[in-house]
Amino acid sequence: MAADHKLILKRFAILIVCMFLLDWGIGAVLKHFYFTKKSGADYRTNYVINSVKSDVLIFGSSKAVYHYDAKIICDSLKLSVYNAGRDLSYIYYHYALLESALRRYTPKLVVLDTRANEFFQFRFNEDRDRLNVLLPFYDSHPELQPIIQLRGEYEKYKLLSKMYPYNSLVLNELVELLPLERYKKDDSQNGYIAKYGSWKKPKEDYTVRDAVDTTAAGYYKKFVELCKAKNVPLVVVYSPIYQNINPAANRNVQYVMQLCEKNNVPVWNYLTDSTFNNPAYYFDALHLNRQGSALYSSIIGGKLKQYLNNK
Repeated sequence: MAADHKLILKRFAILIVCMFLLDWGIGAVLKHFYFTKKSGADYRTNYVINSVKSDVLIFGSSKAVYHYDAKIICDSLKLSVYNAGRDLSYIYYHYALLESALRRYTPKLVVLDTRANEFFQFRFNEDRDRLNVLLPFYDSHPELQPIIQLRGEYEKYKLLSKMYPYNSLVLNELVELLPLERYKKDDSQNGYIAKYGSWKKPKEDYTVRDAVDTTAAGYYKKFVELCKAKNVPLVVVYSPIYQNINPAANRNVQYVMQLCEKNNVPVWNYLTDSTFNNPAYYFDALHLNRQGSALYSSIIGGKLKQYLNNK
């Protein structure tokens, strides 16, 4: 009987060792593929965290990616520009990238594109769950660990697995093979991606989500204060949307306005700018197309130039 128990324990130990080796082995292969990627959103995230040295950094969600043509803004400022925006990203992600970049160098200007519902409290914490794109940097960037752990109380234990940080990598690669425009591999230029086509639907009301997620608002405050502490000029911008919205009645917008006023940060609000009250400038109700982003980037580039000249 004792011999049977020893045999079971031995087999169990062998199984554990095999699972451990398999986890490490597959994790090492996935890590190699991740950090050798030369395009796509994951590549751009890695580039901003570990390599970018541009004079101007632009942060934000998909509105940043599609609205800020880095080349046009570069031509206006005569400074190097990188668009660090990412689709389906939120303030936690923006702050994480900013903190990592500022540990390496000091840019001359940071632009933060902000959504009107920036602090919307997601029912299933979608904004924090999206931090999975930062998992590959957990071990190598200690400054990101508190942010990544916002995903859940067990996250640090899950990250003992070497495969876990790259679970989404395989899915992302498979999804990018789908013949769908949304998932097409990007051909970004310094982070900017042009969208083509015009919006055909009539203007509708913006869905106001007036509740404020205090954790998200706290990280927005940390973003502003980090720029201030590092003496990096910051400009907050609400880029255009093709929807009816009253910023003065939006608690999210008012929080940002008050925070920025307190920290002497300019806020440029284009949400209701009449220049962009034209569906021909939009790919969809929330995103400018190539024509609209070219116009918008030229306006922003000129205004940023004036701002820096007056500093």
